[in-house]
Amino acid sequence: MRLSSGKTMALLAALLLTASFASLLGVSGTASAYSPVEVSMDVPTFAGALEKVACTLVVTGGPSSVGEGNFTYKAEIIADNSTGSMVSPSSGSSARGVFNLTITMPGEAQTITVRINATSNGEEDVSEVRDFEVRVVEPIVITATVYNTGSVDAENVKATFYADGILLGEQEFSLAAGASIVLIHNWTWANIADGEHVVTVAIDDEARIVEFSDGNNVYSETIYVGTQGNPVGGVLTVGVIIMSVLVVLMFMAKPAKRKK
Repeated sequence: MRLSSGKTMALLAALLLTASFASLLGVSGTASAYSPVEVSMDVPTFAGALEKVACTLVVTGGPSSVGEGNFTYKAEIIADNSTGSMVSPSSGSSARGVFNLTITMPGEAQTITVRINATSNGEEDVSEVRDFEVRVVEPIVITATVYNTGSVDAENVKATFYADGILLGEQEFSLAAGASIVLIHNWTWANIADGEHVVTVAIDDEARIVEFSDGNNVYSETIYVGTQGNPVGGVLTVGVIIMSVLVVLMFMAKPAKRKK
């Protein structure tokens, strides 16, 4: 079939347009050849003031995901009052893109932002910024002191903290013979109701040589929590509870009166 000059020109224009699009797609294809950079971190949604939280940062995608380079990050804390806070280490480099961080919360109750600027390095660096919000609260501080009443060292003793029968956390410790140790747990639930609560600390010691001052391995105390205003909107109840489980009261009997 023979085309007219007009149809021939239209066909040539269409072919040129197609070639132009293909050329553009070839150029942009180089820039988008890698998967997008993604940043994840197992940071908690709330934490206690000055609490140290261990987190794992994972960066994937970009040129480093196909072995062309490595992953790097920089971390900062954005807060109204960042006093006492830090991310350690605040920067790093890894071929795998997995980083272990410790975030120290500021000493004032507020909502902070942990900002991660991650880069997948290669022939063409690709970066991604991700913000993680953490609500910092004033914790209820539970302290308990225990002794080793035996003549041998106690190893791998476990203390378990409960509130109203619900597990709060565990700590493992060792204690030399005749020594004592103060255990501290920050109760930092997002919302602690006002009123009466029963706080319990249990000591798991197979040798039965680590105990509280009353000779038991379980200590419970009823406490009362009240509402207190705070910078995060008054939705949290805060207080400080000190379980003085080793305060030994010394009662001295008055001497009897002598008969005249």
